[in-house]
Amino acid sequence: MELQRLTRVFGIYAGRDKFLRAAYAGLVILATKEKDPEKAKRILAFAKQFSLARLIFRQCNHPQMFSSIKDLYLQFTTSNKIDIFDYFLTSSITGIYTVYGFAELIAWLSDAKIIIADSGKWFKWCLYLWLGALAAGIIRTIRQIFKKPFEKTKNDQITLLGFICDFISGANSLPPGMLWSGKLTPRQSATFSFIASAIGFWKLY
Repeated sequence: MELQRLTRVFGIYAGRDKFLRAAYAGLVILATKEKDPEKAKRILAFAKQFSLARLIFRQCNHPQMFSSIKDLYLQFTTSNKIDIFDYFLTSSITGIYTVYGFAELIAWLSDAKIIIADSGKWFKWCLYLWLGALAAGIIRTIRQIFKKPFEKTKNDQITLLGFICDFISGANSLPPGMLWSGKLTPRQSATFSFIASAIGFWKLY
């Protein structure tokens, strides 16, 4: 049964993505604990392979994002009862991630010297978009928690924890002077990222 569940999770995009992200964060944490600089360097180089794999796999997600936008449009035009605020947040998250996907594609292609563009600028926009989507997700989840009896909000609370950990880690990479940019050590930032990824994988499992 456990093997079947694991096979099912690894068989979907989200499961593979969360695993690769958790592995990347785990390796970064391991590298920060390694006293031998050469070994730490090799571990970080290996970790970057997981990050690159995630980036490439995400390029296969564009059709799904367009499908999600289509579904949201159909919901808006056909549903008689709709929570406007929740719909706005959900649509914002989906729309942001759709734009994020194309911004990341440009950043990746420019970084690989396939096209001429400022990859650093595009990756920075990806960070802004991701944090925006996380902020919308945090607001939406908090709202869902307040709308339900407390005893039925366990999964929402875990989801909220994952979003917050992601936001804390992501905001650390913002330009200097924004929020707590640069205040976390690499190990602390990777730990928050690992927790968020582990939560995401556990929810799928």
